[in-house]
Amino acid sequence: MRKLVEADGTIPFGIYPEAIEELNYGDYALRTPMGLPVPGFMKKIKFNQFHFFGLMGPEWMAGMAVVDLKILTNGFFYLYDRKQKVLIETKKLSKPGGKTRIGLNPAAVDSRFEAGDFVIAMQGNTVTAQGRDIRLNMEVNLQKSNPLRICTRAGYRGWVYTQKTSPIQIKGEILCQGKTYAIASPEYMGLMDWTGGFMRKYTCWNWAATACTLADGRSFGLNLSCGVNETSFTENAFWLDNVMTKASTVHFAYDLKDLYRPWRITSADGKVELSFYPERERGEKIHAGIVASRFTQLMGTLEGELRTDAGEKVTIAGCPGWAEDHYAKW
Repeated sequence: MRKLVEADGTIPFGIYPEAIEELNYGDYALRTPMGLPVPGFMKKIKFNQFHFFGLMGPEWMAGMAVVDLKILTNGFFYLYDRKQKVLIETKKLSKPGGKTRIGLNPAAVDSRFEAGDFVIAMQGNTVTAQGRDIRLNMEVNLQKSNPLRICTRAGYRGWVYTQKTSPIQIKGEILCQGKTYAIASPEYMGLMDWTGGFMRKYTCWNWAATACTLADGRSFGLNLSCGVNETSFTENAFWLDNVMTKASTVHFAYDLKDLYRPWRITSADGKVELSFYPERERGEKIHAGIVASRFTQLMGTLEGELRTDAGEKVTIAGCPGWAEDHYAKW
């Protein structure tokens, strides 16, 4: 598929084995719940995008994101020292019309956030970020990945397209407070979340993800979510040596009063039985009129069992990864 929206203004919802080369959202026949057509300038305002890249390994985890809500843009970049349990972060909000860009081709990523000396750039096979006292430069190998591409309905007339890529082989370096650290696969792996669409105005989700190399040498990636893409289809999957196993709906059991207590993550089809053990968090609360966000992203480790489509039981232990609790008003 070259374009997501077809000539008649509709979308063939589902999971796509081939790359989507253009999210031509302007061609979508968006209407109000009462059936009135939404004009082009309003479609542009209502179309939200975000692009996240995560890195993890034995000593470091890193996360960065470019968020474009049209009336507000946001960027964050952090490094987490797993041994010292120290988190160093740079984040900024920016007004529309600034130096924020997320391209419309998820098969050839082109995202950038720039505010002063804070820069995030995810372009082609290069991922770089620079904040106060921290920097990350990487070459990423997306050609060896097998992304999950999915588009589902959101609310009555909207939709969300997302592309989850995990694991991603990387090579580069981290610069933190004057010291340089080399990072490379298979010890370090990356993952990517590219999302765009006409999302529900009031949205909430849980998310868990990891990318690592298992003790037997196989590459492993995982993406699990509850709350967004699960209308007839789900974005839940894991990869062993880039062979994808899809999972059904997933339940996140955790203590809202104490997010540092262990989480339990299970799928209805029995393919996923995991525990997540939080170590550190980053979060933010944004109140900007018609836009709001309460976001908590926890870093920690995953362990448990997975069952592939072929019936193999896979045990994972000590895999660095994320779990997330998020409320948004777009």
